Amino acid sequence: MTAIVEVRDLTKRYDGEKLALKNLSFKIVKGEIIALLGPNGAGKTSLISAICGLTTISQGKVFVSGFDVQADYRNARSLIGLVPQELMLEPFETVMGTVSLSRGLFGKAPNPSYLRGILERLSLWDKRDSPIRELSGGMKRRVLIAKALSHDPKILFLDEPTAGVDVDLRRDMWRLVKDLQRNGVTIVLTTHYIEEAEEIADRIAVIHDGQILLIEDKRLLMKRLGKKQLLIELAEPI
Repeated sequence: MTAIVEVRDLTKRYDGEKLALKNLSFKIVKGEIIALLGPNGAGKTSLISAICGLTTISQGKVFVSGFDVQADYRNARSLIGLVPQELMLEPFETVMGTVSLSRGLFGKAPNPSYLRGILERLSLWDKRDSPIRELSGGMKRRVLIAKALSHDPKILFLDEPTAGVDVDLRRDMWRLVKDLQRNGVTIVLTTHYIEEAEEIADRIAVIHDGQILLIEDKRLLMKRLGKKQLLIELAEPI
């Protein structure tokens, strides 16, 4: 199996003191869905920021398709799509304008047919001329995903994609993530919902206090435990 991301001895300190990530080493396999499961403050967002090159690494290395995210940021970042938890969108811009601008910011030439394909897959084509302010929360979340896919990345990071949404929308997002995987996108998502990790992930990584406590294939883990359901116990509740 080919690794699209390799993390080597990654440590992140804030203000020179606080350890957010503690000597992490692991690989993300091309084409998989991996869930980072952990409570608020565990280090999930810090880890995504480090892999995406959005924060300075205190120690260690991160490679995306062989590119060092610190030394060769532009090439590494061009392969990454990032969907933040916050709905940060320009309210008066249209859906198509938002996605087109994002593609341009990555230095990509205009490609209306490619962008149309993304919007159709995300059920946004009929909303392409609608201002963002007129969309529901669920539709805005889809626009964030369309933005992240606009430059044709090879790996997509979703930071708490279903936080604060109702059960129906959560399940709709699960189906969407699976569809993206079928179209060849590697997906890393953070969540504090155990059932979400069980439902859609190929592998589960449990992160707590800046350390990865467990990272294993979901099916193998469940088989090893001899149970039909995955149960993970942490020292503190999620």
